[in-house]
Amino acid sequence: MKAKMKGGYLIHHVGLLNGRTYQKILKKQPSAQFRSEQSKILSSLWNYENECMTFTDLSQKTGLAINTLTSMIKKLEEQGLVSLEACKIDKRKRYVSLTELGKAQKEIGDEVSYELGEQFYKGFSTQEISEFESYLERIIQNLKEYEEQEGKGETRC
Repeated sequence: MKAKMKGGYLIHHVGLLNGRTYQKILKKQPSAQFRSEQSKILSSLWNYENECMTFTDLSQKTGLAINTLTSMIKKLEEQGLVSLEACKIDKRKRYVSLTELGKAQKEIGDEVSYELGEQFYKGFSTQEISEFESYLERIIQNLKEYEEQEGKGETRC
């Protein structure tokens, strides 16, 4: 019998706690115009080299399903944080970009992320942080390789 490994469960649990902690820290920011769930989309846009992203780009970057993204982006647009633009070549594609208000919220997102990071790594040495992140990067690479390998031969509608 194989030994039980808890890595997947622990990573999942860390993700849940991380999200709740982010929300608590964000609530302390009176000028924040976004919720913690929306920060996945906003941070992807804040850190993207180009001016805009497609829904597919955002889905891959955030891990959110297209239908979930659609409703979240609609809300962000209503809040004045993002704008949508149709692709001039392929009308089926829509591009999401930050508005000036959305760009201005980056500073708040950075502050919240910094405070979260301080809490996340409390008691860790610089070397421990580096090793931990290196292990996570290896896990991500392993899972991406598996995903690519399993995806070969898969047919899509």
